[in-house]
Amino acid sequence: MKALLISFVLLSLVGKPLPQWKPGQLDIHVINAGRGECSYIILPDATTIAVDAGEFITYVPSKYGKVDPKPDADTRPAEVYARYMQHFLPAASRDSLDYFVLTHYHMDHMGCVEDGVVEGVPALYERVPFRTLLDRSYPDYSDAVRTGGTAKNLQFYSDFVNSAVSRGLDAQRFEVGADAQIVPVHKSGSCTVVNYGASGVAFDGCSLVETGADRENAMSCSFLLTYGKFDYWTSGDNNFLPQVKTTADAIGPRVDAQKCVHHMSNPEIVEYEASVMQPQVILTTSFYKRVEQPQQSVIRNLAGQHDLFFTNIDQSVIDTDAELYAQCKAINGHYVIRVSKGGRKFRVYQLDDTDFSYRVKAVFGPYKCR
Repeated sequence: MKALLISFVLLSLVGKPLPQWKPGQLDIHVINAGRGECSYIILPDATTIAVDAGEFITYVPSKYGKVDPKPDADTRPAEVYARYMQHFLPAASRDSLDYFVLTHYHMDHMGCVEDGVVEGVPALYERVPFRTLLDRSYPDYSDAVRTGGTAKNLQFYSDFVNSAVSRGLDAQRFEVGADAQIVPVHKSGSCTVVNYGASGVAFDGCSLVETGADRENAMSCSFLLTYGKFDYWTSGDNNFLPQVKTTADAIGPRVDAQKCVHHMSNPEIVEYEASVMQPQVILTTSFYKRVEQPQQSVIRNLAGQHDLFFTNIDQSVIDTDAELYAQCKAINGHYVIRVSKGGRKFRVYQLDDTDFSYRVKAVFGPYKCR
């Protein structure tokens, strides 16, 4: 009877705004603006973490088109992220975020300068300030040009960081192997975050390993978030197999949900992580009209073994293989992984991304945490 009542309540949410976070829950939001990657985490004690704030507007790929921006072409991604975060911001946060983590220096994660307009991380900070910023390089960004960062974009980012630090921002280098750099600020011990990789260094559970990575995607910051029996993995665009093997082998088959690495575009990388970590849920962000991101062969190999969710797949791409995409759990929207108090089970909520009402489109689960 209790299970039927819960199912009825969940079904009644469809078409209505997602209820706000409650103390003791863990929320992991993946925000879809169609022009960059951004995640937003609310820990059980109300500590808030944003991961990336990608933004590109005028950039046009030469080989493929872009998906439609969300909710519309007139709203900048930074505004989409900020309004979303402000809507779900816990009262204890006092109108600002506790942490911001930048995984790496590509525009779909950090933003860029377009037509003299500064976008991405600084634009988000103007709307929703954060108290602590973590990236893989602070305070010296000079080496990031060698690994593939754009000099102009790195300059705007480093100028922003230095200016914000002078006004009180706490900027830190992401410490690989640390388990106390990102911590609950309101109630200690409610969950843990372990930093597993950055700048070509991986944590194998005991020591730090130099993997030899030398390209910007492979330098991405990665971490494992644990709450009770629930584990969530996120690793930016880390598409370097030695790095992936080191971290995946160290973590093992315990992950319940993950943000897919590099927009599900590297079959060997994605499938290795999935085979070792065995996530129940894989959530992928993407921005282009192309069959390589997400990679169709990966969807084909993983569908049925894992529940697959995607922020964007254009209808023109779906039409190339409708049967394949029918195997995905959900396509297009914001997503919320909501873990129940104590970390024993979770559900995935797909939200409407066409306006700012955050209406529930579908509910998936419950999944039992392992």
